[in-house]
Amino acid sequence: MSGDTMTLGSGASASIRCTGPGIAPLHLRLVRIASGVRVEPVAAGATVEVNGEALFCKDLEPDDVVALGSLELRWVGARAAPPVRRPRRAAGRGATRASVAASARRPRARSVGAPGWMMVSGVFAVVVIGVVLVLKALAVSNWPHTPSDYVDLAREQIANSQPERALDTLEVALQHADGATRQQALTLQADIRRLLVERAEVPKVQVARVEHDMLVAFEARYLRAKVERSAAREFVRLCDAWLAQHGDVCRRLSEGQSLLRFVEQQRAQYVAAAALGEPDTAADVVFAANACLRFQWRDYRSAIARLDAFLSRQPDAEVQAERTRMLADGEQWLQGKLRNIDNLLSRGDRGNAERDLQQIEKWSLLPEWEGMVQERRARL
Repeated sequence: MSGDTMTLGSGASASIRCTGPGIAPLHLRLVRIASGVRVEPVAAGATVEVNGEALFCKDLEPDDVVALGSLELRWVGARAAPPVRRPRRAAGRGATRASVAASARRPRARSVGAPGWMMVSGVFAVVVIGVVLVLKALAVSNWPHTPSDYVDLAREQIANSQPERALDTLEVALQHADGATRQQALTLQADIRRLLVERAEVPKVQVARVEHDMLVAFEARYLRAKVERSAAREFVRLCDAWLAQHGDVCRRLSEGQSLLRFVEQQRAQYVAAAALGEPDTAADVVFAANACLRFQWRDYRSAIARLDAFLSRQPDAEVQAERTRMLADGEQWLQGKLRNIDNLLSRGDRGNAERDLQQIEKWSLLPEWEGMVQERRARL
């Protein structure tokens, strides 16, 4: 390294020109400091990747690997000078006598106790020079100097999707910040914490989106061509269940607000046709039960429960007949699923067999069918 500062990049003004994908015109800077050489990014608030870790700057040690776009640079440190070989003296009596004579003429070293004032002055001078070099290095670097610099650095870290690191940076800024800078740091800190809370609830919004898509599919299948009371009533009840489960989360998070608006608007569109104030009829409950069977893993458990709840209030031949037909149809469907599980077990595919059994037990298992399912569970 020549001089106190050296730049690397793809531009003509860089001290060392390196071309390749992802290399800025002025990408990195090498700065000589008291303890060696420091590498840091040229752009304010950027980071430098050393040994696979993104850092604000790094005092280089031998064999450190610095990423420069698509390149990797290995720092070898200062190269030691080769040892100087001294010519061997010719052996002999004359050489020995000359050595003895030189030893006799050489004055004996005087032992020194406590360091004298010259040694103290030398040590002090070295310390002062070291401090000056460190201050000079910091003056040309982009290391934060004030609380405001730390706040700016925290904003850059947020832009780089590093909210946890930004919180640590703001903690440093708040140790000495006051006035407007302190208020900015506190506001930014609150925004980051709110962002982290939202990030933790993103999986809940994803579940809400899946069930929102199911509502969209229900409306397209049963309500687009003709709006009937039974379909409108079931759709509104599904919307109410969605709002009860996901409404609060989607109201708080920006990603869920569009889902919330859709469900509220579609519910309002069909609530009049649903006539929720009137009691269910046999046609209403039969439609609701059959709507539970529109998926690959049919929800026979919910479907039979809807029919049984209606029959417990009032006997009805139509509903009872539908229950009998649904049980027969469900047993035939279950036998097909169990045959597929048998094939999986015979091939040794225990993973997919376990998955299919879990789906049956979750959605479709009725007391009448437990024996058939338990037989496969025992084989598994």
